[in-house]
Amino acid sequence: MLDSFNQTQFLHSVITIGSLLIFAIGLVGVLIKKNLFKIFLSFAIIESSLFIYFIGMHFEVEKVAPMLTDKVTKFSTNMTDPVPQAMILTTIVIGIAVLALALSFIINYFKLTNNMRVDDMNELGDEK
Repeated sequence: MLDSFNQTQFLHSVITIGSLLIFAIGLVGVLIKKNLFKIFLSFAIIESSLFIYFIGMHFEVEKVAPMLTDKVTKFSTNMTDPVPQAMILTTIVIGIAVLALALSFIINYFKLTNNMRVDDMNELGDEK
């Protein structure tokens, strides 16, 4: 009975549902929150859910990482494809850099205007 939990299709379903829930949490944060800091952190949560989904869809139960096998010199049928993992590692680094840049812009905006609420932003619009 417990062997059904260790099937690739079951794990893909669990990963899909979990990443959709995390995506929904981040989307609610983006749509409901009015603080710039919380909005960008919600974007980071959405980004993390996409990473989880992408890596989870390339996971298979009986396969191992290429660096954990003794057949490193040739590609074996028992190994997972390392390209999606390398792509996600690169995307994580780029995402963290973009988030750091956005948060530094938010800090500078707060220093200039003493405001972090989206509703009160009117620098390009008319005066209230």
